[in-house]
Amino acid sequence: MPGQKQSEKKDMSQQLDEQLLELSALFEISRSLTSTLSIRSILENILRIPMGHMLITRGIVLLAKGSDGEFVLEELKGLPRNLVGKTLRIDNPPTRSLLVKEIQGDFDWIDFFKEFSIELLLPLFSSRGTIGIVGFGEKIGGIPFDEREVEFLDSLSNIAATAVANGLMVEEIREVNRNLDRKIQQLNTIFDIGRELNVTLDRKKIGSLMSFAVMGELLVNKCAIFTKEEGKMESLVAKGIDPLLEGTPELSEIAEPLLLDKTKRFKDFKKLGFAALIPMRQQDETKGLLAIGPKISGIGFDEGDLEFLTTLGNQAMISLENARLFEETLEKQRMEEELNLARKIQQGLLPSELPKLKGYEIAALNIPSRQVGGDYFDVIPVSDDLYGIAIADVSGKGAGAALLMANLQASLQALTAGGVEIGEMVSRINNLIYRNTALDKFITFFYGQLQIKTNIFTFCNAGHNPPYKMSREGKTEELSIGGIILGMMPDMKFETGEVTLKPGDRIVMYTDGITEAMDTKEEEFGEERLQNTIQKWPDLSAQDLMDKIGSEVKHYSEGAPQADDITMVVLKATFGS
Repeated sequence: MPGQKQSEKKDMSQQLDEQLLELSALFEISRSLTSTLSIRSILENILRIPMGHMLITRGIVLLAKGSDGEFVLEELKGLPRNLVGKTLRIDNPPTRSLLVKEIQGDFDWIDFFKEFSIELLLPLFSSRGTIGIVGFGEKIGGIPFDEREVEFLDSLSNIAATAVANGLMVEEIREVNRNLDRKIQQLNTIFDIGRELNVTLDRKKIGSLMSFAVMGELLVNKCAIFTKEEGKMESLVAKGIDPLLEGTPELSEIAEPLLLDKTKRFKDFKKLGFAALIPMRQQDETKGLLAIGPKISGIGFDEGDLEFLTTLGNQAMISLENARLFEETLEKQRMEEELNLARKIQQGLLPSELPKLKGYEIAALNIPSRQVGGDYFDVIPVSDDLYGIAIADVSGKGAGAALLMANLQASLQALTAGGVEIGEMVSRINNLIYRNTALDKFITFFYGQLQIKTNIFTFCNAGHNPPYKMSREGKTEELSIGGIILGMMPDMKFETGEVTLKPGDRIVMYTDGITEAMDTKEEEFGEERLQNTIQKWPDLSAQDLMDKIGSEVKHYSEGAPQADDITMVVLKATFGS
């Protein structure tokens, strides 16, 4: 019996050690994935960290391309690099973790995974559905995956999916902005060319003006205008007939005016009584089509008529493109107004003045970027000798991020006033964020309480960049104890850490706008430079040290745009000096 109990204790201890290792790995994964928006780095970390922890021999990540079931192999480890870029068609991707050998059905794509010894598949889900698939091969020694390991990798895929979705979203936004800026630059030229038809920016009105001009000038009783929308022609205006030919793919092939009595093609148009098709072109591309009926007089169309229709059609196409670009410009302005509103909300939440702490100096900085993020800091008097210090970074942009930050501040203020223990407080905030936000919204959060009388700083780090506690002699400690980022999973437990501050000790809290600031070569400022800067100036005041760090970051990234908000809080122990 004693031997059995000792064995059970040993097994329980081993299980606890394994759970602790898994939580540590998840925390490391969360921190790694949320520390960058580079999709390349995210995909690499999705494979590197679990493969290192679990001694897995090979891994792959496939991302969905479009909505037709195509997946492209974007990252791999333990397999030939020439496989990167390979496309698989997976019409029915897995919706849960699956062992390849257990997949039922005759699917061609299974053969690929079997060929390269991929044993376990994990789907990546976001609000847009299945955005990718992660696959892992066998572990070293051929040991099969047990249930706990599969659950661990499931948790990994849930965390990774949000990071991947955010990374892809950033890439999409950058691409959209580049295209939109290019189109806006063309706007003035388009205005000059299409001045006569640019009396309105309503596409329907432009089409009506065009059709009435054609019918009145040439005396025809049928006129329809089609425009190219997402690769197919769709009806914009129809006079004298109901358009029944939307989406005809061969219309976009028309590059020259075409008389229908001289071709055997486009029989549907002939049945509807049309006599000529005129391409509406821009930049050597057919973007619209003008279909007209015969003249009431019965006289056919000559070269002059066709030339007139071509010129008028091209002018109308410029006006229609102009109207479309104007709508996009209004949308961009609306987005900018939303960003400005979010910035006002954000700035209103930050403290306008910091409290004075006996025996300590405290300084804070927030430099907004051109886009609104969700950086937040606060210094909250809990009692006469107890102060709460918080710093956070909310995912996403715009008013949504700012409002989420407002919810965080309100929850934090309420819970600190209620005297809730730090770990429990962070757990409650996590549940609140999880219940009230989408899967792609989360918060990295650090909160600590400074007890002035005892000089003890108690803290909890929820997936945030670990602050540095640094002594006057340069000894550095990262304040990383806590748990995963807020809003990812419900009912999570958060640990608290504790450090005792001595004269000259400094705690530097920051958001990733500091370490991810880039120079003109797109190289990051990094954590090492930040630590070196803190170590280099041990005798500076909190304010001067913060200014020095800000100056170093500004100098490093000079000539490159600021990509993210920069936020810092610096605490320095001055008692006894």
